[in-house]
Amino acid sequence: MKVELTDGNEAMVRFKDYAFFMPKDIAGKYVTVDGIAFAEEMSIEDQKHYAKDGGATKEQLEKITMPKKTYGFEASGVLIKN
Repeated sequence: MKVELTDGNEAMVRFKDYAFFMPKDIAGKYVTVDGIAFAEEMSIEDQKHYAKDGGATKEQLEKITMPKKTYGFEASGVLIKN
């Protein structure tokens, strides 16, 4: 699950031990997430891999030339707000 952070960045939320999943129809809803937040650097190779999986063109892939700081979260629980 991807969530928008208050500063405009985005975090990828993974679920601890794949113990649960989120419904697909929650786009645009607010969530409260419990767990561990972290920042990491995504390699050029990984960026290109994910971009290629997402359908990026050769020209788009060639523009990926620097590692990228990413934000993540390992969730042990998620509360969906109405």
